[in-house]
Amino acid sequence: MIVIDDFIQDPVLLNDIQNDKDFFENNGSYYWWDGWWNSTPDTPKKRLMKHIWLDHCPYPFRIPLSGFEYWTGQYDPETPVKHLGMHLDKDEALFSEKGDLSHPVIGTVFYPYEMDIDGGFLEIFSNGIDSPPERIEAKFNRLVIFNAGTHHHQVTEVTRGTRYAIAINLWDEKPTEKLLSE
Repeated sequence: MIVIDDFIQDPVLLNDIQNDKDFFENNGSYYWWDGWWNSTPDTPKKRLMKHIWLDHCPYPFRIPLSGFEYWTGQYDPETPVKHLGMHLDKDEALFSEKGDLSHPVIGTVFYPYEMDIDGGFLEIFSNGIDSPPERIEAKFNRLVIFNAGTHHHQVTEVTRGTRYAIAINLWDEKPTEKLLSE
């Protein structure tokens, strides 16, 4: 696992993300981008992915990719969903249709907004679900990279304020997920 605070040093990119009225539109909907090598990063979300994984790649080795699955998560005490239960990231459609498991190569969580919240911790069970989790606070401009396909993880309940995050999974083969759109 890698945790980097104050990750984005480019004030233009941070400003574009924070002023993008569509950044948290369709909260929870899954999207697919086939990467900068196939198409222009024409939104702040795609520019963020390029910034992380090409321009300032913090991962110790290059990953063969077909693209990025991404979605935003917004949790607060007033919404019906205040947390995200324990899970492994996977191709949900493939699993529900055939029972087959296919996981992303690596997962990323980025916190794009200032937050004043209670709860909303990302908990990663790196040593198995019977061991205590590593608990990571949702903090503005923090980047978290971990193996979302083999390490169970969850987001604890938000009891005050609003938690904002974008999750980005890197895939070596595009998932069959029917909800994915470009």
